[in-house]
Amino acid sequence: MQSYRDAKIIFNTKIKDDIYFCKLKTKLNAKPGQFFMLRCDSFRNSPLLSRPFGVCDQDDETMSFLYQVKGVGTKILSDLKEGSIVKLLGPLGKGFEIKKGKKAAIVAGGIGIAPLLYLAKSLDQKADFYAGFSDEEYFTDYFNDYVEKTTVTIDKKDKIFITDKIDTEKYDIIYACGPNPMLKTLSNKNKNTEIQISMEAHMACGIGSCLGCTVENSKGEFIRVCKEGPVFDSKEIF
Repeated sequence: MQSYRDAKIIFNTKIKDDIYFCKLKTKLNAKPGQFFMLRCDSFRNSPLLSRPFGVCDQDDETMSFLYQVKGVGTKILSDLKEGSIVKLLGPLGKGFEIKKGKKAAIVAGGIGIAPLLYLAKSLDQKADFYAGFSDEEYFTDYFNDYVEKTTVTIDKKDKIFITDKIDTEKYDIIYACGPNPMLKTLSNKNKNTEIQISMEAHMACGIGSCLGCTVENSKGEFIRVCKEGPVFDSKEIF
């Protein structure tokens, strides 16, 4: 049985409006696509539960998370300074299954970019990178050294979605994370390519007990994003 472990914040930097990049001092490590439940002492005086965060990047001594401030919990996290202590439970869930020797694409939608940097670093050959945003581009420069080609769309400016830019048949495998409508569109336009999708869901426990993150699969069965996922074959969901 895993337990929460302390980690010290190295930096917690605002990179755009409500987007923050946080690096922690910890020797915990995860596979690309896995996640951690995170909480801090500030949560104790409120009815807030831990929050799930996909691993953005890591090395032997540190781990990084990219997150968006959406509510009270992430606002509390964004106010933490260097030296603050947070508590981590994990690694949790099923990550990406990396296929060697395959022509690959990585597709991000908005804050879905968060768990894809460590994936890009972990592939045996550089993938093409596609990133779509609603109003402003961010964090794509972190991928420059680890991908072959980058394509970006901004909905409000370009009037198209990132899925319009992808010819799925060009690739042996596609790894994607973003809003469910984006993932569904990507899956529906595809015929032959394997697509692994990382799904987001509200989670209370992160270990499969509370059933708060259940989604319906293509067979009409309910499965847990935290336990059976968060990474699935797109055909399993859509």
